[in-house]
Amino acid sequence: MRVSAILRAMNGSLRRLLVAFLLGLAMVSPITAQYFSQRQEIAIFRLSYYGEPRDPVPERQTVVQLGRVFRYERRVESRTSEIFRQAVGAVDEQIRSVFINLGRFDVIGLTHRLDYENVGAFADALRRYREDTAVFPEAVLLGQEAFTAEELERIGGGFIVVIPSVSFYNLAQERDGDYRATIETSFTFLDVENLSTVGQFFVETSGSHRDAVSAMRAAVNGIAPQLVYRIRDMDVFRIRTGILEVSRRSVIIEFGHNMGIRRGDEYAIVAPRITALGHQTVDETGVIVVREVREEYSVGHLLYAREGPYVGDQLREVPRLGADIMIYGNTFVDLAEQRTVFAAGLKAVLSRGYFNFRPLIGMEIPFTGTVLGLLFPMNIYLGGEFNQYLGRVKLTPSFGFGLGGGVPFNPGLFGDDFFASHFGGSARLTLNVLLNRDTLLFLEGGYARWVGFYDGLVPSELTRFFDGYGGILIGAGVTFK
Repeated sequence: MRVSAILRAMNGSLRRLLVAFLLGLAMVSPITAQYFSQRQEIAIFRLSYYGEPRDPVPERQTVVQLGRVFRYERRVESRTSEIFRQAVGAVDEQIRSVFINLGRFDVIGLTHRLDYENVGAFADALRRYREDTAVFPEAVLLGQEAFTAEELERIGGGFIVVIPSVSFYNLAQERDGDYRATIETSFTFLDVENLSTVGQFFVETSGSHRDAVSAMRAAVNGIAPQLVYRIRDMDVFRIRTGILEVSRRSVIIEFGHNMGIRRGDEYAIVAPRITALGHQTVDETGVIVVREVREEYSVGHLLYAREGPYVGDQLREVPRLGADIMIYGNTFVDLAEQRTVFAAGLKAVLSRGYFNFRPLIGMEIPFTGTVLGLLFPMNIYLGGEFNQYLGRVKLTPSFGFGLGGGVPFNPGLFGDDFFASHFGGSARLTLNVLLNRDTLLFLEGGYARWVGFYDGLVPSELTRFFDGYGGILIGAGVTFK
């Protein structure tokens, strides 16, 4: 029997109720359906730049010699242009490797360079080619590059084009003799299917070193971490997946190595809803962290959820920079020496690629006093932590070891950027409480000891900077994910 016949047979109130139910079902069904991301084809232009920096003076050598008594030699080595060309090649490789290693793209490398200022002209050329290929010229000049009809046909095959360009470059020698390199790279993303720009952002990195080439290399190496985060943060590239199985706090989710998922990645449980004004939106109701990755699926651990989780729940990637930043304050109480030392610190714990065990690096400032105002105290250490997840609560035993010392207020007096005076470390147990998706508060206790190289050689009445210190550790802090 048809629906219309059924409705005619019903009384008025029942008919209105059924119609409302069917309309509501029609509205809800599209937004509750699971959506799974697919691998996308990406075509990457070579890194472009407008001109290049010129050396202030050419490379030359001047020699003045008077007999065997006096000789003056002046050599000017200006390698700015050469270093810039090396930087362009290195950035090109960094960009391609980032897209390949993300694992969610099929990467097509292009040999052309295209400046971001010519993106509009490039889209217009594709549009004219699609509208009338019969009268299209043999080649179109865009900036400094010529595109043939065959090349435009290949590029316009329906994928997203990435157009990187150097928007700023600087290499300068500072007063202390070190070189500082700065590179700003713009990234424009063009969807060639509808000829629209889907995103644009800038990545600026810098590096410092006594050698100009090493300073440039440090700046180039800083591009990859930022670029990975910015790509994962773009809505068009963010992975959508779903829950396939649930067993207590363990869930099986679609996708694994085949989409570049890594241990430590986080996914939010999202629930669609219709607002009072009829707009469609989604609410985050929980968070899952990936603890194991297989080829086509991954195993996640539930951190928290408003309800559930349930099979069929929609998941959306939560992009992170790849490290949790912890700001803390510790108090070291030495009962034998009856001495208390306070320390404030900053710690970075690697998260992407790790689950239970995670390496860390940190620095802290112990308030032990300075050396006549010449050295500022600082400890630098490496270590690791072991995470035990209990819902929103996490227990974390950790350790760290390293060197303590001072940073000279005047580097010329010590000849080094860091003057080592202590060695030691700490072991601690941390209780973390997840306040929201991005923030944790923690309390910790343990033991720390820093042994002084020159302990007892300098009278304590003059300064306690060189004395060893440590004891029972008590502290607290906040973590930003």
